[in-house]
Amino acid sequence: MKKIFLSTLIFLLFCNLTSGQTNGQLKVNFTTLTYSGVYKPKHILAVWVSKADGTFVKTLMAFTNETKYRQYLTKWKTATSSTYNMVDAVTGATLNTHGSLACNWDCTDVSKAVQNDGEYRVNIEFTESNAAGKIATISFNKSSTPASTFTNITTSTNITQINVVWSPVNTAVDNVDDDTYYKIYPNPVNSLLFVSGNDIRQVSLYDMQGKNILNTTENQLDFSHYKPGTYLIKIRTDKGIVMRTALKK
Repeated sequence: MKKIFLSTLIFLLFCNLTSGQTNGQLKVNFTTLTYSGVYKPKHILAVWVSKADGTFVKTLMAFTNETKYRQYLTKWKTATSSTYNMVDAVTGATLNTHGSLACNWDCTDVSKAVQNDGEYRVNIEFTESNAAGKIATISFNKSSTPASTFTNITTSTNITQINVVWSPVNTAVDNVDDDTYYKIYPNPVNSLLFVSGNDIRQVSLYDMQGKNILNTTENQLDFSHYKPGTYLIKIRTDKGIVMRTALKK
């Protein structure tokens, strides 16, 4: 009876986890043009992803290492609640010339958690003066379907040739659930649990109620502070998702 319950719970949790978190990569290309600001052609710039409601997800690019000037990227400042969060972003100093730039989004937020499918926005902002500058915002639907055509929510004549391409990774589980390749050990575990596999993107830990209690990109999990019992482990790989169960002694 216990095995039937556990199998059912794993199946339900697996369906819930895989149905709305498509892995993939968003490629963003664009070109900036001067608007004859005071410091032209020098400018500072930020590119970030937000949810449809404007909630900040992650900065992709930030060329503004001078703290006293980045405040003039007013939209980015507001989006990050004045923290100027640049976790995993491409960063650099003030740009001396305008031209083409490119960056990517790997579908994760600043905590490296893969985001749910749905509508997101790519925001591009730059300024050539000590004041708000130019911004373009492009909508983007994250799903299991590839796409390269999106809607401009706001546009700027100084941010042109915008090209956004969404390439989802196949999350089918055929031939992924291989006990000889994706292993967890030791199991049962007392302190450290190790996860094997070369293409692992993220490991998530769940209790038996389906509550997510840990997300990590490391190949080891510290169980020393968890209560004895059974836990579910979701291993997100380049090929798909593998589910495992671990027993804490």
